Amino acid sequence: MHCCQATIISVFLAWLLPTSAFADNSLTLDPTYFKPADVITRDVAIIGGGSSGIYSAISLKDKGKSIIVVEKKGRIGGHTETYIDSTTGTPIDIGVQTWQNISLVRNYFARLNIPVIKFGSDADPNSPAQLSANYDLRSGKEVNVTAPSAQQVYTAFAAYAEQLKKYPRLNDGMFLPNPVPEDLYMPFGDFVKKYKIEDALVTMFNYNPGLGDVLTVPTVEQMRAFGQNLVEQLSTGFLTTRHHNNSELYTNAEKELLSSSSLLLNSEVIQAERNDGNAKSESGRIKLLVRTPNGTKLIRAKKLLITIPPRLDFLAPFSLSQKEKTVFGKLIDAGYYTSIVKNTGIPDNLSITNMLQSSPYNLPVLPGVYSIGTTQVKGLHIAFYGTPRSSKTFPLSDEDVKADIIASIKRLQRANPDKFNQTEPEFVVYSSHAPFYLQARPEDTKDGFYRELYALQGGRNTYWTGAGFRSQDSSNVWRFSEDVVLPELVKGL
Repeated sequence: MHCCQATIISVFLAWLLPTSAFADNSLTLDPTYFKPADVITRDVAIIGGGSSGIYSAISLKDKGKSIIVVEKKGRIGGHTETYIDSTTGTPIDIGVQTWQNISLVRNYFARLNIPVIKFGSDADPNSPAQLSANYDLRSGKEVNVTAPSAQQVYTAFAAYAEQLKKYPRLNDGMFLPNPVPEDLYMPFGDFVKKYKIEDALVTMFNYNPGLGDVLTVPTVEQMRAFGQNLVEQLSTGFLTTRHHNNSELYTNAEKELLSSSSLLLNSEVIQAERNDGNAKSESGRIKLLVRTPNGTKLIRAKKLLITIPPRLDFLAPFSLSQKEKTVFGKLIDAGYYTSIVKNTGIPDNLSITNMLQSSPYNLPVLPGVYSIGTTQVKGLHIAFYGTPRSSKTFPLSDEDVKADIIASIKRLQRANPDKFNQTEPEFVVYSSHAPFYLQARPEDTKDGFYRELYALQGGRNTYWTGAGFRSQDSSNVWRFSEDVVLPELVKGL
């Protein structure tokens, strides 16, 4: 009698109280606890509205599949961020700067009605000459650098391209030979000496920031981004948007996804159930309890695509298997941060590169500023900052990064009062991209880490894409998603 009464009361309360009151109770994954309007049924649920998540969403929609994207922030686009100057209305891209000039990229932009041009092709010939200088931002002193000639750089890249030919599948993903050759897990500083490609190293460092210490990172981690495609782009040229607002891509994608009820912003998965292919109901293979601004929703899907960085703390709500925990627990990452600063005291047409007089290849010590570049707006400079690799999801606090950027600019001013105005730098906008460049340690790479990582695809009807599975490059991530992940995911839908 008392048992029956307790059951009736608990069911009655379940209807009266907000579903979020049951967030820690597995019964909340039962559809009968939700109003029909709060149950979302789709072919595929996508976690993360960044570069890979949105590309996959649009691609799956075009393949006739129903999808729902869950994004924690109030916007989509991930590392693609654009600041619009309040006075002039000028856009400044502070995240992703360019894309590869390949057919998949051009077709994707055309699909979302975004015109693209070759980067730099519309430069104003009447604008002031752009200048650059090298300074040690630890002391503020200028650094004299003897750069290799254009021919020497070309020769070095040609030698590097010959090495890439040994591993053609690296252009498609982290498909390493078995066993893994020593060349791929040796420090990249040793690799460039071995194959006489040292004259290309600084160019690679500048094009591929956020990786960590380029001299100690395993060679394959440099190759995963700076692969065959990217080497070709150095001669053919990169793409950017005609309006110099790379976020336009995601503005259009957001409108389309919202109009088809395919996107949940400011939303977060708080509990998940992932079943294998033998689940009784296809729509019940994946169940996600999602906290949204409009209350808690239940998503039921046939398959799940996770595109967020696969860090254990981020993936806690997804009830990871022991195998998943073991694999993802081996990943390390670096910190990468971008910002726009005013009152730097630096001339509007001058870019500063952080270099050391006495270090190998004049590379800066991390953590530190990579560079302070010019923008299209007078009085504003863009500063890029990075850290070494770390086992921490967030290697440095935002407060520490900001303080170091300001301190670096002030040291530059104090050491060169005749060149730089003595002003008080201020942030106009600041953005953390940590965790950035998820990667494996050399010993784990040697022991087959990337085979283990890719073997997780499809387990419990869950698929994975994003920078952690391919590289910190949108163009490469889109190709990997389209050519490797989505063909397997759509099977059986």
